[in-house]
Amino acid sequence: MTITLEHASAVRLLAGLPHQLGCSPRGSLVLVPVSGRATLGALRLDLPRDDDTDQIAELAIGYLERVPDAEDLVTTIWTDGPALDGAGVAYEALALAVAERAEAAGLRVAGEYCVGDDGWTSYGRPALRPLAELAEADPDPAAILARHPREGADVPRAEPADREEVARQLVALEELPTDPFRRLWEGPRPEAAVAEASAELRAFDADPLGCADEAFVGGDLEASRAALWMWILRCPALRDVMLTAWAGGTDEARRACEWQQEWVAGCAEPPDFPVRLAGEGSRPPAARLRAALAFSRALVARAPRTHIAACLAVCGWLSWALGNSTHAAEYAVRALEADERCTFAALIQTMTERGILPGWAFDPAAKDASELAGSFT
Repeated sequence: MTITLEHASAVRLLAGLPHQLGCSPRGSLVLVPVSGRATLGALRLDLPRDDDTDQIAELAIGYLERVPDAEDLVTTIWTDGPALDGAGVAYEALALAVAERAEAAGLRVAGEYCVGDDGWTSYGRPALRPLAELAEADPDPAAILARHPREGADVPRAEPADREEVARQLVALEELPTDPFRRLWEGPRPEAAVAEASAELRAFDADPLGCADEAFVGGDLEASRAALWMWILRCPALRDVMLTAWAGGTDEARRACEWQQEWVAGCAEPPDFPVRLAGEGSRPPAARLRAALAFSRALVARAPRTHIAACLAVCGWLSWALGNSTHAAEYAVRALEADERCTFAALIQTMTERGILPGWAFDPAAKDASELAGSFT
């Protein structure tokens, strides 16, 4: 069964969706799950080719079936072309395919809308309305949003002199006799040949998990700290521990570190705790993940060729953890272009190609990261 929202409600919903998603959803199918009178975030998928319509509709409804308490949904389609294309409303076959699969899943369609370059309209009652209505209802007209879902994953490179200084510090760390993970528990812990790198090492040795909390706190990122984190993130075992710290906190990271030590020693049992890298556990605070992503992007800007893939892959995972599979895929592709042997990037690429989302993406009622609930892109 399909019903139609009141006009004012539809306007508010359509005007607010770009802010939920963090971008203009051009070329997108965006579904909004609803429980009672409350929306439960938004799911964005690229508009399909004609022969992929049924597959995309099935994938989208499959996602929504995993959202707790979802009863209804609103279908919105955002096209770069006209909403009314002469033969009716654009992408009518897609709207119909979504409605059919929603009904089969026991979800009621509470509204179907198309937004184009000529205006917007309901599928149920086609009548072109001006885009000015949506602009007037914009909840934050001053907000700077990406113009396209793929915009925002580019990382400008830092100045050559800055990159050279980071590389100098990084060479001193890479010349140490053990990788950063084994340094935690095997010893000895020799100094680096560069004084600034040694100072960062001493802080790391004193409280390695505390370094995760302090990584993106403070002002400018010093070359020595950037080098330390490139060294850390290129070490898979410690990278996983630090990503766990960013997503789940120090206690979870400590458990992950203990398990990694057992795994390196060849005697690990399957983890008996949520594996953050697989998207398990409660939803991480979105603000913390965004800070980690901004920090990792700063590393990409300054990383030498040998370490840029590892940093890009971390950006990919953080984007995936934030529900932005579009950006995650972009970062993974660039990481593999830089180093085709980067297995972490290959894993992220596989997850995005198969439509795998973190489990916490389907928990829009989570209070510690409510901002994240709006964007499963």
